[in-house]
Amino acid sequence: MMPGLPSAALAVHCAEAGKRPPPSGATPYLGSQFGEREIISAVKAAGLTPRRSKNPARDAADMIADGNIVGWFQGRMEFGPRALGNRSLLADPRRPDTRAILNSRVKHREDFRPFAPSVLAEHADEWFDVGPHLASHEYMLFACPTKAECRDRIPAVIHHDGTARVQLVRRSANPRFHELISRFFGRTGVPLVLNTSFNDSEPIVCTPAHAIATFRSTGIDALFMGDIYLTSQT
Repeated sequence: MMPGLPSAALAVHCAEAGKRPPPSGATPYLGSQFGEREIISAVKAAGLTPRRSKNPARDAADMIADGNIVGWFQGRMEFGPRALGNRSLLADPRRPDTRAILNSRVKHREDFRPFAPSVLAEHADEWFDVGPHLASHEYMLFACPTKAECRDRIPAVIHHDGTARVQLVRRSANPRFHELISRFFGRTGVPLVLNTSFNDSEPIVCTPAHAIATFRSTGIDALFMGDIYLTSQT
């Protein structure tokens, strides 16, 4: 049998029956992962003192709501063209100056470069015209129109044409990232955060040592790696 024929047959069957194909169970979180011992070792090797958070999602969300830029290094690295909540820089989408701060202090790139929102899947339709929720919406690949009444509330993630490159975040897909956004929602009434790749004019960070180096050389205010965190005052 030729490769791909079963998948093609399933697609034809579902199309003729007017049904969606069953979820594949695929995940983008297929990359490298580091244990706490490796993280602490990297922190100490950098001459820093590791601090432990009892609730990283809560503490990071509170920092973001207070206007800080947070490096979020969790679990397995994403595979694909976008940072999806495991090697991400997170910030407050409500602040008009967030985009300029990130581009100048952290990313060191052109001011016009946009940023994207990661939104709780269960609240996405209240803010964006997403249409039917598909697995591909979890990969930050599509620009969706923002509800007109919501645009002024999240200026840091809106394109000039009123669209945003949305990532839907489901609890089952990324529980800790979902928890962070939920906490931010509880604090602010906004069920999304600005999410961009954790890097500075280079490939996305992969190791704890790389994350720490980028944190120290840029304007990132805090770095969470698993339950261990650092701040710019560390």
